[in-house]
Amino acid sequence: MLRLIQTKVVNKPGVLNRITQVILKPQYNIDTLTLTGTEDYDVSMITVGISFQNLAEAELLTKQLEKQVDVISATDITEKRFGKY
Repeated sequence: MLRLIQTKVVNKPGVLNRITQVILKPQYNIDTLTLTGTEDYDVSMITVGISFQNLAEAELLTKQLEKQVDVISATDITEKRFGKY
């Protein structure tokens, strides 16, 4: 099942690499990746679409992303975007 995880991050070099490494370490495949700026130049939004076997995997990855140093917040936005499954 495809889940969208949105992370608000500090806008500085290397952050995208560290985020993708957290995702790739447990061998998840990134289906979609979007990086956008915000009104605040120091903050960017990274949205990744990943296919998970179950919801628990998505929740665990979201928590792992939220623990990263340059991550301000991480949220599973799948329901907001597509409605409940």
